[in-house]
Amino acid sequence: MTAVCDLRELATLAELRTWARAHGARVRYLGPTLEGRPLYAATRGPTTRVVVDPRPDPHPRPLVWHSPLERLTTAITP
Repeated sequence: MTAVCDLRELATLAELRTWARAHGARVRYLGPTLEGRPLYAATRGPTTRVVVDPRPDPHPRPLVWHSPLERLTTAITP
């Protein structure tokens, strides 16, 4: 079986919320980027939209950084 994933970055958190509302998805906080910016995503089926918020991450940084997208792929794997 071939799995297809449509992953795209949007420009703003407002755009992500609009996309999520239109597709019946919820916006989730995935964690910080390596640069310390918060990463948010909304997923509907094989389609995921992400946004990196330009503001500093409101959550404390973990001692060991892991890519938030690594956790995203394991969460959507059947």
